[in-house]
Amino acid sequence: MQALKERVDGLLRRVQPPSGLNQKYEAELAYWKSELRHLKAWFLDGTTDWWGLAPPTPEQKVNVSDLWVSNAVLTKSALRPTYTERLGLERNSLAGKRVLEIGCGPMAPILQFTDCIRHGVDPLVNLYMTAGWPLFDYDAKFANTGGESLPYSDGYFDAVIAVNALDHVDDFEQVASEMQRVLRPGGEAYFEVEYHKPTVTEPVRLSDSRVVRAFSGCELQMIMSRSSHELFQALVRRFNLQPFEFHQDSERFCAWRAVRK
Repeated sequence: MQALKERVDGLLRRVQPPSGLNQKYEAELAYWKSELRHLKAWFLDGTTDWWGLAPPTPEQKVNVSDLWVSNAVLTKSALRPTYTERLGLERNSLAGKRVLEIGCGPMAPILQFTDCIRHGVDPLVNLYMTAGWPLFDYDAKFANTGGESLPYSDGYFDAVIAVNALDHVDDFEQVASEMQRVLRPGGEAYFEVEYHKPTVTEPVRLSDSRVVRAFSGCELQMIMSRSSHELFQALVRRFNLQPFEFHQDSERFCAWRAVRK
């Protein structure tokens, strides 16, 4: 009986977030549970748009899985690969490379990139799957961990990406250090950071100077700097979306390219 209790306690420790982070994690999970219902309404029911993207026609739907969520995620990735706009990359830009996404979330936008070896990390991977997101069915490998301690050897990746993730972490400087550690010399990191007042789910206040200091092991170049209105208008134009607005109070979105020295 004691052995069974220890096994159960071990499983719960892997699935439940640390107690000190419950408020942030609970807010994140509540959002993604709501988005799963939103995804169903968009993909299966056809009753709503997906952040400006009209429901897919039968011809547009990707049907490669027995699970509707996987097909919906892949359909969204094909119809609106937003990382191409937000990171200044095309879908084949990372072809042939081993790529890591920091803070992949349950929809794993790294799936937007073709012909690459995909990895993703997020401290809520197990909880996303418990909530109904089938990350086990995606064509990528996932680790249930934060970016502060990456379970990869030095120089393991050719590229690292992150979008709307680095302001969610617990220790930005440590995540930046780990991103550079797992990049091979000459490897590239592409990331978009949001400058805003701290919130429960986005507690990190960033600035250009803080980003530059944190990525001192790289040659760093800012690719784009846009207000929230400018960013989402660019997405509307590029993907022919219905007009929408998001992150009303955001100060700025900045996309960076970092090359490991």
